[in-house]
Amino acid sequence: MTPRSIEIAAQTGINGIFWMPTVKELKQRFELYRDKASEARGVEVPLGQGIALVRDVYVAETMEEARADFEEAVLNTYRWICHWRGLSNLLDPGEVLKEGQELDFDFLFHRNMLVGTPEYVAGKIQELQDELNLETLLLWTNHSTLPHEKIMKSMKLFTEEVMPKFAKTKLEVN
Repeated sequence: MTPRSIEIAAQTGINGIFWMPTVKELKQRFELYRDKASEARGVEVPLGQGIALVRDVYVAETMEEARADFEEAVLNTYRWICHWRGLSNLLDPGEVLKEGQELDFDFLFHRNMLVGTPEYVAGKIQELQDELNLETLLLWTNHSTLPHEKIMKSMKLFTEEVMPKFAKTKLEVN
């Protein structure tokens, strides 16, 4: 969403959904939405209210297993999307794309994915709650070439080992 579309959505009561931006970039967008929604409603709207965040999610027993299973599948999706959009939507505020920067897993990993062990993924979700007051997390768990059995194992680990850590919070996971 562009700043103008965020403003219009917030002012007219339309909820927003974000996917690719980094936490630092999302913070600015969440704050803009909050400020414009608060202005329009005449009351203080909490940060994170009215916004959902989509994140690519894959949970495995080890970090190495998570990467080995998920890397090519998620890159196939991003190659298709970034072919049209470029990489700028994956940058932090003020960050300049390095000349010759290629789209690869190392570039994506720390920017916007929840991929790793249950503990690592839970820590990244906690960061989203701490920084953005995230209320709604939408999981993208199925990427083109990822086998069904691996998706199901990842979802089982997520529901059994990650979600319980957020049971007493207001976070809604879909």
